[in-house]
Amino acid sequence: MRALADPTEVLASLARGLHEQIPMTKFLGITFAEFEPQQIVLAAPLGPSLNHRGTAFGPGVFTAAGLAPWLLLVRKAWSERLAVQILLRRCEFALHRPITGDYRARCDSLPVLEVEALRRGGKERLSATSHVLIDEGEPAATYTAHYTLIGIPASAGAGEGDLRLPFPEEWRT
Repeated sequence: MRALADPTEVLASLARGLHEQIPMTKFLGITFAEFEPQQIVLAAPLGPSLNHRGTAFGPGVFTAAGLAPWLLLVRKAWSERLAVQILLRRCEFALHRPITGDYRARCDSLPVLEVEALRRGGKERLSATSHVLIDEGEPAATYTAHYTLIGIPASAGAGEGDLRLPFPEEWRT
């Protein structure tokens, strides 16, 4: 029986892969705090997003908040061995209060994917929401993404989708 990968090293490896493929995430200092099949928590320091008022600059917060549901979808597609394009149709983003410290972007769930339809090259629309947290109180920001997923049949030779992160094999279903 193969030993499970060390969770801390897995998250660090995923962050390195994300930083290579999306350099802005390295600049913003975004790391993985948790990454479960139905939940992701990204952590971001205030420093790189600091604005002239001593709070987080909205676009930095937007980036972390937007990555959370998207990365959860990427993981789900990878675990199901689905080759899909994940297209953002539209999104809503709202800042509810100033962010004056390090923050976390959390997405707690995804709708059930129509895996077999996507395997045949079908399309699916779904929405997912993330919350930006700075303490145990109400979210400081909310981001809702509306996606279209386009399945790419294996016969098209598409591999496993757009983003290739070093996911551990035990995350496969």
